Amino acid sequence: MLNVHQSPSAKPDERHHRQQRSAKHTKLTSDTTTADVPWQQMTQTYTWVMEEEFIKINHKRTCKTEDWVRQQQYFFSVKEDQCDKTRTRPRKHRRGDCEEVAYIFGVDAEDWKRQEERVRRLMHEREKARARIQEELRRIETRFQQKRDADRRAREEAQRRATEKQAKEKRDRARLDRLIVEAWATYEKEWAALAASSEPLTFSRVPWPLILPPRDTNDITRDAIVALLFSPLHSQHQTRKDRIRSAQLRWHPDRFRRFLGRVAEQERATVEEGVGVVARCLNEMMEKEKKMKAR
Repeated sequence: MLNVHQSPSAKPDERHHRQQRSAKHTKLTSDTTTADVPWQQMTQTYTWVMEEEFIKINHKRTCKTEDWVRQQQYFFSVKEDQCDKTRTRPRKHRRGDCEEVAYIFGVDAEDWKRQEERVRRLMHEREKARARIQEELRRIETRFQQKRDADRRAREEAQRRATEKQAKEKRDRARLDRLIVEAWATYEKEWAALAASSEPLTFSRVPWPLILPPRDTNDITRDAIVALLFSPLHSQHQTRKDRIRSAQLRWHPDRFRRFLGRVAEQERATVEEGVGVVARCLNEMMEKEKKMKAR
């Protein structure tokens, strides 16, 4: 890039150069004329014309470059001054603003720290309270779960016992049904044998109307007689009254007296007492059936 301060001295040098070129060209022309060489004169003329054109073009470029350099230097110098003024002028105000902001922030920093510490403490206490509540909820849930498990085990145990009880009752009922069927068959068979036989009788060999043979007269009760006499496992064609009437014909004391002579003397009173108990129970059962029929 050309220096602007050297541009005034460029024009005299250029004029001096042109004068030298013109003198040289004149000398060459005169020499050529004197030498009388036509083609050399044409060559020198063409060279001179080209050099003149080159000088003009170079001069134009030099002027444009110098102008551009001046403009750029002026523009940047003015802009730099403006920027310096702009930067220098508000810095005082900016420094004051910064100091004021720093003071405000310095004053508020302690409040912010205290506020942050208070918030942190509150959050910590809240977390501790939440942890205590969750722990208490877990304990309550554990107790409820234990109670639910205990209730479930109790229900399962009750259901198991009920199932076992039902199964036992079913087994007992089946066993009782077998005993009733066998006892009724034995009762009818022994009464038929008693009427046809003349063998001696004892208390244990008397065909009592009971499911299980009695040990003494205390085992002869109305409920025990009802259990065998009213069982649906036998005599389905007879009503309850028919069953009672048939039993009364057998156990009436006057009718049973014909068998007392075959009973040993030491057991006769016991057998006679047992027959009387059976007769009274049958009479009570008949009275009850009549009352139920009357209703």
